[in-house]
Amino acid sequence: MYPDILLIGEALIDIVRRAGAKPEYHPGGSPLNVAVGLGRLGHRPILATWFARDELGRSIEKHCADSQVRILPGSDQALRTPTADAIVDEDGHADYVFDIDLQVPPLPMDFHGLVHTGSIGALIQPVATEVLSYIENIRSAFITFDPNCRPSIMGDVNNLRPLVEGYVEASNLVKVSDEDLQWLYRGRGTTEADLEELAKAWVGYGPTVVIVTMGAGGALGVTQDFTVRVTADTSHGLVDTVGAGDSFMAGLIHEIITGGYTEDQSGLGVDPHVLTTILTRAAAMSGITVSRAGANPPWLSELGE
Repeated sequence: MYPDILLIGEALIDIVRRAGAKPEYHPGGSPLNVAVGLGRLGHRPILATWFARDELGRSIEKHCADSQVRILPGSDQALRTPTADAIVDEDGHADYVFDIDLQVPPLPMDFHGLVHTGSIGALIQPVATEVLSYIENIRSAFITFDPNCRPSIMGDVNNLRPLVEGYVEASNLVKVSDEDLQWLYRGRGTTEADLEELAKAWVGYGPTVVIVTMGAGGALGVTQDFTVRVTADTSHGLVDTVGAGDSFMAGLIHEIITGGYTEDQSGLGVDPHVLTTILTRAAAMSGITVSRAGANPPWLSELGE
């Protein structure tokens, strides 16, 4: 039986816009996407989020139910359901414009299992301080974090950087994109060696493993003792990148849970071979997601498991 998984953060509607095409509406938001990815891999995650009892909110509820995601009671009290305009360019890359107002529903203080958070629902106020305090004070959970920064909505990077680093310090495992590191550290991270150096610095804050995703360049897994690199899975082609990083994150959580690596909450004891396998399988999740429109992660059967 898998341990419980609690995900904290935004659920919204991605309005995907491509030149010459009608807008497409897809439930999204980084923590919701991770939750859906985990549900499709056989888990029954719990999502603590904030949406309204409107038509868009009902589509979020259905999307969650269809993928075995449970919604934490109290998550449906917003005045309107958040949206994100995802403007997709000819290369499939998406930029976002948000209409979002978040609160945090009452969180369980005796939660045992894995807690994941990140992106808007962890890094904008007033919710950011509340969520960080929660994960700093819950002692019975394995913590994962993905900043998934949205510069257009997160304000001054100099104010955000200490907040992100606070989450890193409180986490057992962190995933971060090269774009996030480049923005957070003002242009650093333009080379793989620099990304590794930044990740190594984050390992020094507390997490056992920091994973850096580099889009088509693959991913790095960095620990205090070693670094591994895996290539991106491009075998399925590219439609857009919406939800790619979230699928990778879901794959990471699935692999570390099924491998039993969350049982010792003091860290994540893996060797280079094991970490390479974990990252390769997470990259396979992401590779399938980018081959179809919107944040649509694969089911376990699509991974051949």
